[in-house]
Amino acid sequence: MLKFIIKHTKTLPIPFSRRLISMSIEFLRAIFRNYILNTSSSRGPLFITWMVTFDCNAFCVFCSTHSQKKKFTADLSREKAIATAHEIGKSKVKIVGFTGGEVLLWPYLFDVIKILKSYNIAVYLVTNGHLLKEKADEILENRVDSITVSIDSCNSEEHDSLRNLPGLFKTAIEGIQYLKKKRHGKYPIIKSTTVLTQQNIHTISQTIEYLSRIVDHTSIQPISFGYENHPHSKNTHSMKSLLFDNAEYHSTQSYIDQLCDQFPQFNTSYFRNIPAFIFNPITLQKKIKCWSPFFRLIIMPDGEVFHCIASPAMSSLGNINKSSFMQIWNGSQIRQQRDCIRKHQNNCLCWTQDVSFNALMYSLKLPNKLPTFNKSDMLP
Repeated sequence: MLKFIIKHTKTLPIPFSRRLISMSIEFLRAIFRNYILNTSSSRGPLFITWMVTFDCNAFCVFCSTHSQKKKFTADLSREKAIATAHEIGKSKVKIVGFTGGEVLLWPYLFDVIKILKSYNIAVYLVTNGHLLKEKADEILENRVDSITVSIDSCNSEEHDSLRNLPGLFKTAIEGIQYLKKKRHGKYPIIKSTTVLTQQNIHTISQTIEYLSRIVDHTSIQPISFGYENHPHSKNTHSMKSLLFDNAEYHSTQSYIDQLCDQFPQFNTSYFRNIPAFIFNPITLQKKIKCWSPFFRLIIMPDGEVFHCIASPAMSSLGNINKSSFMQIWNGSQIRQQRDCIRKHQNNCLCWTQDVSFNALMYSLKLPNKLPTFNKSDMLP
């Protein structure tokens, strides 16, 4: 069992460690409190995804962060961001991941990280890497645990074309190499993630082979679209050239099989099921449950809080400008959404890295057979 968990945690934002063993214990407690009983808890979620800004210096073909900026126009003040970091720390959250937008553009990033680290919270950043070298000293000074850099091809021109920022590949690689040289020991762990598209799948093994020589861990995720309050909210028409045609199923399956055989870390249910997600997601939707509301919350740039920003059915749970963090985590809204998902009535599916734990939970089998109490018709 331990070997199984270690193998599957390669898809998660932080590496396996003693901290992860401690988190695994809390993971089991969260299943009991939040899934089986669906009741209030004295501690917060295991994970926080903090989407701190929709500002970005890139204009990725498959990303709608600049459109989301128009939707979520307000930003948290420094004072509120600092207060929220303390709330998160006191609620005993284990991991906070910062994403966006481009997180290294957010002016309060390292002020907030410094507070989170004082509570011994693991922190990871997701970045396009353009400012990585410039911010490396602050990353090291504030003891960031893990950095995920988006690299979509080993070909600089292809990568820069997908990201619509000339020179990005060069600056990202330089930033990775500089950070590796400057770090003491193995932290921060440096990871790459590659968005898999029809355009780059033909060279995905070469890209992973190249990145394996540069970063500590490599990963991929399939291109996504149509998510409600998410940078992946673009429609299919606007990025038609990147999407897979049904006639490409067998070749796509072959590329993924080759990748999983060549690189053992990809031989997990999350990666093996990427073709199913691309070509026949309904098969996964029927059998794989969402575990998001039992383990994590998402904070938006304006303070709105969700457990899911992919499905329009999963509305806001509250706003940290109006309610405390723990009031939102224990509120009736999230308990009702948990119950909807426990009954498998959510009718949605996402396959991004931050929810790869869904595939892990499916692989474990047992959690899918657990009893549930406190149904929605019993909730206050």
